[in-house]
Amino acid sequence: MKKINRSILSVILAAVMMFTAAVPSFAAGDLLWEHVWNEEYNNGVILFPGSDESEMNVSWYSATESEPKVIIDEGIVIGDDAKEFKGYSVAAPDGDFANKVTVTDLEPGKTYSYQCISEGFESNVYSFKTDADPNVFSAVYMTDIHTSHDDANPNGIKDTAEIFNSTLGEAASRKRISLLLSAGDQASEGYETEYKGYSSALGLKSFPVATTIGNHDRKGIAYKTFNNVPNEREKNMVASYIGGNYWFTRGDVLFLVVDSNNASGMDHRDFAKDAIDANPDAKWRVMMAHHDLYSGRIPHRESENELLRMIWGPIADEFAIDLVLLGHSHYYTVTNVLYNNKTAAPYATTMTDPAGSIYMVSGSITRPRDDDEIGLNGEWIGFANDPDQRIIYNILDFTEDSVTVSSYYKGEAEAFNSYTIVKTSKEGGHPKQILPSFFDSFVRFAGTVYGLFNNIGVYGDLKDAGFDVDFFEVVFNN
Repeated sequence: MKKINRSILSVILAAVMMFTAAVPSFAAGDLLWEHVWNEEYNNGVILFPGSDESEMNVSWYSATESEPKVIIDEGIVIGDDAKEFKGYSVAAPDGDFANKVTVTDLEPGKTYSYQCISEGFESNVYSFKTDADPNVFSAVYMTDIHTSHDDANPNGIKDTAEIFNSTLGEAASRKRISLLLSAGDQASEGYETEYKGYSSALGLKSFPVATTIGNHDRKGIAYKTFNNVPNEREKNMVASYIGGNYWFTRGDVLFLVVDSNNASGMDHRDFAKDAIDANPDAKWRVMMAHHDLYSGRIPHRESENELLRMIWGPIADEFAIDLVLLGHSHYYTVTNVLYNNKTAAPYATTMTDPAGSIYMVSGSITRPRDDDEIGLNGEWIGFANDPDQRIIYNILDFTEDSVTVSSYYKGEAEAFNSYTIVKTSKEGGHPKQILPSFFDSFVRFAGTVYGLFNNIGVYGDLKDAGFDVDFFEVVFNN
């Protein structure tokens, strides 16, 4: 009976998510979020992608260490013949334990119900649906969500999490979402409490989120235990001390998720090569990082962007990346088709077999900007919106031959911008891949040396902030 009641509760919670998205300004919406928050905050059940569409990674917090498990069954009720998948616990920074489980052998076009169980804890029963055709799916792309601890506002995390929850709910009300792509700064101070707030969003119990590491995520050490990602690279010369690059696939799409805080170009190129060698038949290659590279919207960051372009541009060129999703600047821009840091073709609403990569930056969910300092680099930019402090999210519709990106202001019915990339073959219009130049190789080496010294400074900052960290783990190893 308990399982049936929890299944009914999961249906109610899903309805709450949709209703909250529809009426975020009403008192009723506030009341519903209060219920969601009380149900979901402490344990932070959240889905992450598995290595491919047949897997799902699950994570949650608990007060004690145990052998966690996920029980899962087809349909909306967990029956006696449900499957059980066991995982492991790791110590989290605030004294909790993060539980990590991988569910395998998922079949296309099925609805699954699941429950997370660890010592002293049984979650609500949640559900997700797999895609009938793994090559046809929709993803949401957001960035700089900034669930935020605020000394001046004891409800800061709760309030910013509510904005995220309602924005995600609005996106999910447009069509069935299979994946959230979150391009960094999930948190503002890197606290475990902020990641619990982030994980409270109801959509993240129904579809997985792929997160990358933002500069604010690096302010603490909680990100490393918060996530549960596949194919994470561990052999690096320079540490990504709270998590490394990783990859996963959905149908014909290879997603490369990278830490742009880490300047080690040698590590990043090796990662990209290994991921692509492991997935030679992937037609689409999508890279996600945090830092804005090309828009030039914030002039005082241009020196930082120039260095990052020298590292990431040649990687995107060499490995024929179709689309690069970014954040950090909080300003919406889409570049022309770029190759070798130059415009290879102009931005258009339909770009067929583009001879290079398209780079996109979206606005922040809780910290949209309106800055008098704003500039724009017209050499690279194909489309930019007015910086008018509005929340932006994007829906990416993937098919075998195209990806369409539609961008929305929260609360508006129609997209303010939409463009489509079409590929008529696996190679598309990308130039023939060539070996990196001596200059590119030198930049990658110099970036690796810089990354080591930068991590020494990071170690000092973490110690000053009161975090218990090991010097060699922060500087050299994952």
